[in-house]
Amino acid sequence: MKRVFTFIALFLLTLSTNAQTTSVSYTESTENFSNPERGFYHHKETNSTSYSPLTQTTLANYRNNEKITLIMRLFYLHDFLTTPISQAYLENMRSDFTKIRNAGIKCVVRFAYSDETTLGQRDASKTQILAHLQQLAPILQSNADVIATVQAGFIGTYGEWYYTDHFGMNPTAADYANRREIVDAILNALPTNRTVQIRTPKLKQKLFYTTTALTQTQGLSTTSLARVGHHNDCFISDDSDVGTYTNIATEYPYLAQETKFVPMGGETCDFDPARSNCDVGVTEMEKFHWSYMNIDYYPEVIEEFGENNCLNDIRKRLGYRFNLTSGVFPTNANAGNTMPITIKLKNTGFASIYNDRTAYLVLRNTTTNQVYSVALASNPQLWLGTNEITINETITLPSNMAQGNYNLFLNLPDASATLSTRPEYSVRFANTDVWEATTGYNKLNATLNVGQALGIADNSRINPVIYPVPANEEMMVEMENISEFKVTLFNTLGQNFGIITNVVDNNKISINTQSLSDGVYMIRLENGNINATKRIIVKH
Repeated sequence: MKRVFTFIALFLLTLSTNAQTTSVSYTESTENFSNPERGFYHHKETNSTSYSPLTQTTLANYRNNEKITLIMRLFYLHDFLTTPISQAYLENMRSDFTKIRNAGIKCVVRFAYSDETTLGQRDASKTQILAHLQQLAPILQSNADVIATVQAGFIGTYGEWYYTDHFGMNPTAADYANRREIVDAILNALPTNRTVQIRTPKLKQKLFYTTTALTQTQGLSTTSLARVGHHNDCFISDDSDVGTYTNIATEYPYLAQETKFVPMGGETCDFDPARSNCDVGVTEMEKFHWSYMNIDYYPEVIEEFGENNCLNDIRKRLGYRFNLTSGVFPTNANAGNTMPITIKLKNTGFASIYNDRTAYLVLRNTTTNQVYSVALASNPQLWLGTNEITINETITLPSNMAQGNYNLFLNLPDASATLSTRPEYSVRFANTDVWEATTGYNKLNATLNVGQALGIADNSRINPVIYPVPANEEMMVEMENISEFKVTLFNTLGQNFGIITNVVDNNKISINTQSLSDGVYMIRLENGNINATKRIIVKH
């Protein structure tokens, strides 16, 4: 009886301890700083006659000195209208992507055949473009980590889908079908977590036979419809943005809804006194959720932004700009147990994140610097709008955590395994005294004391061994008596995936991951009240 009362006393003490919390308030920063996949970009083009390779030092200076993390890399294929792309050109492309990665930035990619309107020189045939895409696919796949998005390109002068030799200046149904075939081929040449951008709203509507904008459910999927975004290369340049819009009454609300989930960006192309100003520019960037814009063109419009004091505001607001407002965190918790957290934040940017990215609560031991990361269910792609965003979650601490004090951080690393540990590819929050540049973590300014779980719970703690990391076609899970456990796989949105498991022996199973897209997933093992959830990465 004495042992029972002792356990009850310990249990109540644990509840009391876990109930203690600390509240933190954060100060918003007005600093302009670099963040991945957003902001102003520099235009960098090359041609096939005389390839102009990128310079890694220049790219690094963009990020370090100008706080620019994007370039537009426009690959002109002038010399390959009727022939395969040369191996020398392809090798130059590979070298460029390596320099982009080494410099800590990303690129928006476009391909085109001409920067002139000369008949017979404006683009290649559909057959030739499809053949070129087969050559390009391995390069795009292996370098997708540093590709923010791909503009459809290929068709027409500048790859802007208008002055064309093979796809109809006034497209027929057959022309639209041919254009759709090109878009599908670009999508197939990319991993399913990368998007393609189309030049006008009407073009997407025609290609996909719908005038209905994406819903949230559709927008978070990997269907072709959800993987096609928008770019505007004549932004605020006249009433229709030089043909970008054919019906503002229907296309404005369509584009405003679509761009909540797909990337939007581009450039200006001329100066219009009625539209090329701060009021219209900022209003429409907000409405259409602009993530990136050309700082090099059109010069008069950029100068207008500067002279009327909105250029710095645009610098900071293109894409996402998250800032923490407050947080509530426990002061004590036990390893293997759950604990509630509350994080409140705002997004003062024009857009949200458009490529997959998971938010993690990071716990780092103040003595040993041992780090543990717990994935949050909240999807950063939905952190959009003027209202404060509240994250209320109950997380489970890893059962193998050592006792001690842990500093808490919020981390939004790149989803790619090649970049996930590089701090320049993690998302920085717009707060003072929060960013940790050496790790890419955002300090939550809270400390958690972690104790060991009560002895009575020892039998419910499990620690499977999972390999390889990342998984490609197959993943192995080893643990005592694992054959008796139910195995569930779901993504960071909580969507359950039907998976095929094979029992190798009583202590080992294999999971077929061939059909899974690249990304972060959670695997849950359950047997009665014994359970564990572990994070895994799939990369083909």
